[in-house]
Order: sequence, then C-alpha cells, then structure tokens
Amino acid sequence: MKDILIDVAKKAGNLLKIRFNELIEGKYIEVNEKTKNDFVTEIDIEVEEFIKSELENLKIPIVGEETEKTITSDTYIIVDPIDGTRNFMRKNPHFAVNIGLIEKGEPIIGITYDPIKDELFFAERGKGVYLNGVTRKVSVNDDLSKSIIALGLPYRGISILNNMMELYKKIYLTGSAIRHTGSAALDLAYVAVGRYDAMVEFFLSPWDILPGILMVREGGGKVGSINNKRPEEGWVIAGGTLYEKVYNIVCEVFEK
Repeated sequence: MKDILIDVAKKAGNLLKIRFNELIEGKYIEVNEKTKNDFVTEIDIEVEEFIKSELENLKIPIVGEETEKTITSDTYIIVDPIDGTRNFMRKNPHFAVNIGLIEKGEPIIGITYDPIKDELFFAERGKGVYLNGVTRKVSVNDDLSKSIIALGLPYRGISILNNMMELYKKIYLTGSAIRHTGSAALDLAYVAVGRYDAMVEFFLSPWDILPGILMVREGGGKVGSINNKRPEEGWVIAGGTLYEKVYNIVCEVFEK
C-alpha cells in the first residue's frame, strides 16, 4: 500500500509542477472562492481527480478536499491535491500534495510531497518518519530563543484573532523566529523532521493535517490541542522537545 500511495503522490506532484510552470509562463487558470478567502483552482480539481483515478483499483473510499468530503467507511484515503492553494495561484513555490490512509479516524500512512523541492515526507504508524527515504526525528532544541515556530490562522478563525495576536506577541518576545507559510501540511512535515521546533495552527481540515500529525508522532514529537478539542479536529499544537513550553504559552493565552 505505501509504495502505491508514494507513487501516486509523486505522479500527482509532477502534474502539479507542470501546471505551476505553465502558470509561471503566463497561462490563465480558473479560480473560484468557495467561502471568503478560501480558494479553489481548476488545478486543485484536476489533480484530485487524477489521484482518485490512479487509486480507484484499490476499492478504498477517497475523501478529498475538492470533490468528496463524506466519510462512509472506517478505512479511507484522504487527499488534499494542493495544500497551499493561495501560494500556488500567486506563483509562490511553497505547496504540497497531501495523502493519508486513515483507519477508524487514525492516520496509518501519511505522505506530504513538495514537488518544487522534490521532497517527500513519509510516515507509517510504528515505523518512523522519513524525508526522501532517510529517517528523521523532531528537533531536540529546548531553547525558545533559538527556535523556529510556525503559526497560522485561516480566515474562518477570525473569531480568535485577538488571542492569536497575543500568542504571536508572547512567542515573539521569547526570541523565537516565527513562520507563517501558507501550508499547514508542510509546517507539520517540517516539525516532524526537525526543521521547525513547533507549530500552532487552528481551524484546519482533516486533509490538511492528518498525514502530518502521524509524521510528528513518528518522529518522536507530541501533538495536542486546547479547548477540549482533538488535534484531528483541526486545532493543532505540535512540536519536538519544545512542545510543553509552547503548549503552556498557548494555554496562557486561551485560558484567560
């Protein structure tokens, strides 16, 4: 199964790279706004349909961001054809294909493929996390002043804007370098392999995060949440050695 999913992720990524290069060269693509500040391009749909066609012989239901969001089975494949659509449509080369195998709500296999950098992040439950076939681990840095932390908040999280601004301030004042990249999938993958020390992002969707949640755990990190939420519901705090410190800062802000 893992080889099939990896192969499809790479093929989908290659298609995505072709379309991105066409966009760079000036080709027009159709863009629609699903809800305020939540965009979908014709390429999102094309790539998701391609993945579905490649996997149809597996006879496993596919839950995709753009074409099918209904879960009808305990075992299914989750797909985000472009995590970082706004980056893609604005010719910013930071986006990824996200694919996960889910059983009873838990990710069993997680794949995040960045076609521009040709970086494939992969995890299988109980077998570790890999970047281009090489085993990796989460960061062991324990100093916030030397850390890199990813923060993000989609527009639908405007209700907690003030909390997030306070969180940004508190983390900034520790001396941490903050990143807001536009791709939660890559943020989690970067935490999993030690490039980032932690990430805090809310109001995400399952196809954004389930593969990455598995990767962080398989890399030896922790994943948690707040407000009586589960991280799988889209409220995610993830990290390596600095997880507890970051988690405590988040709790200070949101439990006032």
